[in-house]
Amino acid sequence: MPGLPFPYWVFNPVPEPKTVKNRIHWDVSADDLQPVLDAGATLLRPKDDEIGWWVCADPEGNEFCVFLPPAEESDGQA
Repeated sequence: MPGLPFPYWVFNPVPEPKTVKNRIHWDVSADDLQPVLDAGATLLRPKDDEIGWWVCADPEGNEFCVFLPPAEESDGQA
């Protein structure tokens, strides 16, 4: 991922359920939303008139926001 000090981000499942609110919040810039969903994320809230990004969750339920390039957003891709 550009801008990170490492080449990729890995999500590993854990046996225990999520019990508290996220201690960190991270945002993702992506060229398209579908690869994020294909990697295991769940779309919780699409971009709408109130927010200009997509809210997703990882397989453990941790929320994060996905920002797409303006050209992608204007095409209506979600």
